[in-house]
Amino acid sequence: MSFRYLQLLKIPGKHKVEHGLPHSARSYIAVKGSSTVKVGKAEFPTISAECCTSKEVEEAADWLIKELEAIKRHATRFFEK
Repeated sequence: MSFRYLQLLKIPGKHKVEHGLPHSARSYIAVKGSSTVKVGKAEFPTISAECCTSKEVEEAADWLIKELEAIKRHATRFFEK
C-alpha cells in the first residue's frame, strides 16, 4: 500500500449567471498527509518517512517527484475541460 503526501485541489470555474460572477477554474498543490518531528524544542512538518541513509533520501525524493508528475497530468486534464 502506498500513501500519497500531495494532492491537486481542483476548483471548477463558475460560468453560469445563476451562480453569480464568473470565476475561472483554479487549483492548488496541497499537502495531503504529513507528520511532525520534534528536534530539540522545534517541531517540523515532514512529507516523507524517516530516512537513515542517502539512498533512502533519494528514494523518498523520487517518490515525491512521481507524485508531482502525476499532479501535473491531473492538472492538464482538469484545465483542458
